[in-house]
Amino acid sequence: MYEEREINLSLPFEYSELKDFLSSVGLKVPSGIDHCVGIYDPREELVAAGSLVGNIIQGVGVHSSLQGEGLSARVVSLLLKKASLLGRDKVFIFTRTEEARKFEDLGFHLVESVKDYASLLEWGRHGIEEFKYCLRKIAEDKPPDSASIVVNCNPFTNGHRYLIEKTASENPHVYVIVVREDRSLFPFEARFDLVEKGVQDLENVTVISGGDYVISNLTFPSYFTRDDSMTPYHATLDLKIFAEHIAPSLKVVRRYAGDEPYCPVTSTYNSFMEKILPSCGIEMIIIPRLMDGNKAVSASTVRDLIKQDRMEDIKYIVPETTYDFLVSEEASGIVENIRRSSSRH
Repeated sequence: MYEEREINLSLPFEYSELKDFLSSVGLKVPSGIDHCVGIYDPREELVAAGSLVGNIIQGVGVHSSLQGEGLSARVVSLLLKKASLLGRDKVFIFTRTEEARKFEDLGFHLVESVKDYASLLEWGRHGIEEFKYCLRKIAEDKPPDSASIVVNCNPFTNGHRYLIEKTASENPHVYVIVVREDRSLFPFEARFDLVEKGVQDLENVTVISGGDYVISNLTFPSYFTRDDSMTPYHATLDLKIFAEHIAPSLKVVRRYAGDEPYCPVTSTYNSFMEKILPSCGIEMIIIPRLMDGNKAVSASTVRDLIKQDRMEDIKYIVPETTYDFLVSEEASGIVENIRRSSSRH
């Protein structure tokens, strides 16, 4: 008879027990756990466990001798109940591709698979089909053969404006997709607003949110953690979702990006775009970055200048709308946070 119960990670013994158990099945304790459950055998030994991190189920492990007894399904069911109690109406899970079917039996729907890596599945309301429906509504009165650019804009610079303006001059319509994940020093609402204001004079440009499915903590976590070892897998997953779901919904046949001289993760992502997207029928175009002397214009330079309290120097590398925001009272908290932060993102 097995017992199901919560694991209290604030207790050193329970945390150590979970860590040792997950290590024995080739897993690590996920970071940022909100809720953790375990299943114990009659000897009070942990034989299965799983965690809820935001709206992602992670770290689901079962003792090797008990594989096939349905314990992973029990763990996931417990976590889904907890997610519902917490008001999370959409939950995701990664699993080995060959095990995806058993989670589909629990009501999950496949989003995308990456061979030799994993499958991403989702459960609940407002999933990718609803996201695609919203994209199709946005695109229904727009021309076909459109282009897209995915940006973070932390914050929006003249470099971003240069890339968007060039793309707009070469295509009937352009979708600028802003990364929704709030893991940057500038929050999403501020980044999105700066992009909209920075391109408001370009009539064939539409700015939209990337939601959960475009360079998010779900599809491309190494973009935020800068974990080079996982970048190829995450980049592949993110780009497959873009090619199979996002681009067709927006009638996009071309994707543009600026070249990346500084960030290894973004540079690797660009190389995967050049490899994967054309094989899916989407043209990939890399544009040389706008230069300021011998240095590429970048958002990281803006943040560095803020840290150095050199606000006047920022004026020359960002649009007027961005500069006006940076020196406004509205941005004072963000500016102060940047000055105190050691984050490069």
